[in-house]
Amino acid sequence: MPVQPTAARAQRRGFSLVELMGVIIIMGLIGTVAMVTWQSLLPGTKVNSAIRDLSETLAGARSEAIARNARFEIYYDLDQERYWVRTPYRAGGGLATAADDEQHVIRDETLLSEAGLQIKEVRIDDEPYTDGVVFVRFDPLGASSAHTVVLYHDMFKATYTIEVLPLTGEVRVHDGLYERPMPREGDFD
Repeated sequence: MPVQPTAARAQRRGFSLVELMGVIIIMGLIGTVAMVTWQSLLPGTKVNSAIRDLSETLAGARSEAIARNARFEIYYDLDQERYWVRTPYRAGGGLATAADDEQHVIRDETLLSEAGLQIKEVRIDDEPYTDGVVFVRFDPLGASSAHTVVLYHDMFKATYTIEVLPLTGEVRVHDGLYERPMPREGDFD
């Protein structure tokens, strides 16, 4: 014979409204903590991505200069925190000449300020530039204008240096302000 539930046992089935509200509040707090953590990680991801994009753009311009046997230029607009690649080609195809200078195809135009980065300085052949528009070149042999780009992120109070070596066009990324030491006499023995 089945046992009939007593009045006390019948009242204990399920959750009370207070218990459900407690669970909802705890889940809301966990969600808030997860969202705050995710949002704090997002700026760092944007910064890393922007620095990687610039270094890849530089390496890509070097590769294309070699592959296409043509000169490619990277322009830095220090006032607008952006850069772009100027190809040797016209939009309709073919090489652009000096007469149709404004017809050059512009690629990879990127605004660094979207990631919170500022271009503090571009140093080309040991000459520092802090404003205006400057450019560097990659020639068909892969050589480049010797230059470094110093980027600064205000929120993180962090400095990053992107270095392009002159003879090889190799791109290197450094945390902090980096200046290549002068070679010493014994370095070439």
